[in-house]
Amino acid sequence: MTHTPTGTHEEPIATTPDTLPSRCIWFTAPDGTLCLAPSCMARIQDPDAECLCDTLTARHTRLKQRMRELKERHRYADTWWHALRAAVDAHPDKQTILADTQRRFGR
Repeated sequence: MTHTPTGTHEEPIATTPDTLPSRCIWFTAPDGTLCLAPSCMARIQDPDAECLCDTLTARHTRLKQRMRELKERHRYADTWWHALRAAVDAHPDKQTILADTQRRFGR
């Protein structure tokens, strides 16, 4: 494991999401004390608890995939809606179609 500078309270080092540990890590302080750098709520509350970082990472990955799927589904529906609306606007019975749609929709 490579040593990452930790900075001090008076002179902290700059961090980004890429420089933070992606899971809980134990490290030895310069004075030899074993220390925990928690990355999950379980370890923040109890250092001896089971680390949930891998579980949280997997859940986060699934949620990002679901978000991509929902965005794609929305993009498809939006494209379809605009095509349908253009077809209705170009139809000679546009007003009848819109009135029937509003009646069916309950407005």
